Amino acid sequence: MTRFTFVTWDGGGNLPPAVGIAQELIARGNEVRFLGYLPQQAAIEARCMAFSALPRSGSFDLYGERPPEQRLAAIIRNVWACPEHLEDIPDALAANPADVLVIDFLMQGALAQARRTDIPVAVLAHSSVAGLVPPPDSPMGAARLAAANDFRATVGLPRMERLNDGWDGLPTIVTTIAELDASAEGAPKAVHYVGPVTEHTAQSSWDAPWAPDDPRPLVLVSFSTTRLWDPAGRIRNTLAALAGEPVRILLIDGGNSMPPELPDNATARPFVPHAEVLPSVSATVTHCGHGTVTASLTHGVPIAGLPYPAADQPFLAARIQALGAGVAMDGESSPAIIKSAVRDLLDRPSFREAAARLAEAIRLAPGAAGAADVLEELARHQEH
Repeated sequence: MTRFTFVTWDGGGNLPPAVGIAQELIARGNEVRFLGYLPQQAAIEARCMAFSALPRSGSFDLYGERPPEQRLAAIIRNVWACPEHLEDIPDALAANPADVLVIDFLMQGALAQARRTDIPVAVLAHSSVAGLVPPPDSPMGAARLAAANDFRATVGLPRMERLNDGWDGLPTIVTTIAELDASAEGAPKAVHYVGPVTEHTAQSSWDAPWAPDDPRPLVLVSFSTTRLWDPAGRIRNTLAALAGEPVRILLIDGGNSMPPELPDNATARPFVPHAEVLPSVSATVTHCGHGTVTASLTHGVPIAGLPYPAADQPFLAARIQALGAGVAMDGESSPAIIKSAVRDLLDRPSFREAAARLAEAIRLAPGAAGAADVLEELARHQEH
């Protein structure tokens, strides 16, 4: 039995791939522990997995009560470039030893500490590397790089020229397909594209209000359920765009942005497992988070993208459009623009054909099993 510890944070889309890989490792007889932030504890323990909070930084609440304009700086300081991780990781491992560390690739403090340990380390990239690593000349990229270099200097680590330097040379598992990541071209052998990974969940069913033989195409409307973003405007514009259209609308909303009234052709649910509805969906309107994007593409569903201006979303929206599997729009697009995009997705077969090609690439990817193979091989290599 090998002891794997996943070092993670409360970022929304980064947890399901880690959980899916952990489930595969546990099924193979390994032991898994998550090391992260207290707001994650209940969700991870509900999955019957061990959890420990980072001793110094683990009480940080990513969402908290701070206004949106202060959140990014707080995340950089307390998660992505957190100097406390340099002491947190060794102290946590002293309390709960591990044979292999699996570190979220955005956590530069944890990655810096990994360079100073004898424990084998793998890196987990939960979306497109190109989409989540802004160049140093972008405001967010510059802020993250400067913060990481500040604490690296205090412990004698070399200055990084780019954020990628934090994990270069380490075995890296990327839970997307190469087609969705411009960084895949020329990637070193240590980088493994295993395809999307989702966690195993109990089968359920949702109470669709429409007759089984309703001929109208079903449009899924799904925006971020985290509190980092306010989807109210995108939801409002999308419902206005599709209210008079001959379609059925399923809005998945966590409850914070539910509009006071829905059009007659729409229904809303706080949560529906994507796998249970997407086989019947004709188009998805989304913020283009990696989870929703790959869930839709897995079922050959084309995408209308209304991304938020940060993270991987603008990149994924543009990438999907370049691949012919969807339409990328400004996140604040008007109902008229959204209506035109959805009509194109429904009327032009080329979008669904392109999405089907990406679905085949996802089907052929090794997924959680491939990720577990990489991690177990890393453990075996250390033993020898």
